[in-house]
Amino acid sequence: MGRPHQKTAKPIMQSGPSTAQKGIAKKRGTRQLREKPRSVDDMSRNNKKKQTNLRDRATVKRLLMYREKAPEHRVRPESGMRQAKVAPNRRWFGNTRVIGQNELTQFREELANKVNDPYTVLLKGKKLPLSLLTDPTMTKPVRMLDVESFEETFSKKRKRKRPKLAGNDLGELLTKAEAAEEGYDENKDSNLKDSIEYSEAARENIMNKGQSKRIWAELHKVVDSSDVVIQVLDVRDPIGTRVEYVEQLLKRPTARHKHMVLLLNKCDLVPTWVTARWIKILSAEYPTLAFHASITNPFGKGALIQLLRQFKVLHGDKKHLSVGFFGYPNVGKSSIINTLRKKRVCKAAPTPGETKVWQYVTLFRGIYLIDCPGTVYGSGDSDLMTVMKGVVRVENIDMPSQYVEGVLQKVKEQYLKRTYMLPSWKDAFDFLEKLARKFGKLWKGNEPDIETTAKMVLNDLIRGKLPFFEEPPAPPTGGVGDTKKDL
Repeated sequence: MGRPHQKTAKPIMQSGPSTAQKGIAKKRGTRQLREKPRSVDDMSRNNKKKQTNLRDRATVKRLLMYREKAPEHRVRPESGMRQAKVAPNRRWFGNTRVIGQNELTQFREELANKVNDPYTVLLKGKKLPLSLLTDPTMTKPVRMLDVESFEETFSKKRKRKRPKLAGNDLGELLTKAEAAEEGYDENKDSNLKDSIEYSEAARENIMNKGQSKRIWAELHKVVDSSDVVIQVLDVRDPIGTRVEYVEQLLKRPTARHKHMVLLLNKCDLVPTWVTARWIKILSAEYPTLAFHASITNPFGKGALIQLLRQFKVLHGDKKHLSVGFFGYPNVGKSSIINTLRKKRVCKAAPTPGETKVWQYVTLFRGIYLIDCPGTVYGSGDSDLMTVMKGVVRVENIDMPSQYVEGVLQKVKEQYLKRTYMLPSWKDAFDFLEKLARKFGKLWKGNEPDIETTAKMVLNDLIRGKLPFFEEPPAPPTGGVGDTKKDL
């Protein structure tokens, strides 16, 4: 007989926590127990006990990320695009702007009168139909086909033209030749060439500074990139330091939107009446301001900044306003930019040719300044005028003593005596010899160094130690003139 089967009691399976367990959890302030045990995929499950067969929170989060699918607009970008429609408008089917012929003619006349006025600004020029504002009857195009058809000129049936003769026969030609011989003037004949036995001395290459193609390319970059172009002039000789080529360039129809402003720099080197008279004369052509470039003690800075802000307001449709500076070498273009910024942002020096390429400098938010190398237009100046304008560097001149005679004629004698403390001199050579002995510029054997002394005199003239200026013309009759005062 086998062993009798013993029945064992099965444990009672509880579907959830008992009432006593819930009461204890409520008293302790803990979270109520769940009705069912937590799943292994539950991210909120707390695994404080070290169990190797359960996943931690980071693992569960990573596995759930794998189950997710990429958004539809990432898999197929075209699915996220929706068809857009433009709302219809009744103005499509009618004339939005209608103007009569009389009003158009009147506007054309007013525009023609004001287009060359430097004190007038055309607002919103991009929104104006400028092609309609030009009268087509005034500028008639050349129609060559109306004069001669294509077949008569280029086809196989073209007709040969007879040469235009001065007369029909030899008698008529002889009569016209005799009449031309009687009215011949040798002085008006440009075809005659004088036979010159000798040629002029070769000019130094240094006198052609500021006229290279590289510098003119930099100038055209600045002019093309600028909305306002400021021409910096030396107040001691404003007419001699003007670049007329750029002024004519800005008068073209393609550059009407650009504005020209004249700035008279170095006004501290001349009397006040000279600056005032030059401003009155030049203001008839362009807006003119007086300026003294100095970071610590400037003059005219507020007026220039106010003018630039007015241009910025007038060109409100543009994001920024570019202001370009150009002029002769050594007139102070870089110094003016440093004065406006109150710090040395551009390399400046009292010698010409310091700026090699154009520079872009930020003045304010929306206003930018462009510095340009010094440019010289071939105006036919003599070597003496080129040296006195500061176009070339004095230390590179071979014989600077030959220009001292012109300096003695340009500067008054009393200023030379006051500056160098010399009682008198006979000529330019005697002046340089006494000046060399006074300042100790001597060679071996107590011989005066004439060339080094001449360089010192020319540098003093260019940098303003020796005062000189070109006297402005008399004021126009009927106006209030300035009283001329001495230095």
